[in-house]
Amino acid sequence: MDIKALRELAQTYTVEQLNSFVSELENTGTCQCSQKPDPGDIMSDLLQAIEVRQAVDSGQSLQEAIRDFSKRVRSVLS
Repeated sequence: MDIKALRELAQTYTVEQLNSFVSELENTGTCQCSQKPDPGDIMSDLLQAIEVRQAVDSGQSLQEAIRDFSKRVRSVLS
């Protein structure tokens, strides 16, 4: 999980924009919002950012949303 990329994406783009980047990546294999070479890494960042942005749009602070998301990921992995 790339927290820096996650924070940047969730802070900069709306859920609709992030979803359009996902579609762009699926259709073309590239995405204008990331310079990472691996499409899998980009997709992972985008999908995580969508979840965090939805939490922010629901009223959580960005930091709180990232912390909660990270906790959920860690609990699944342990």
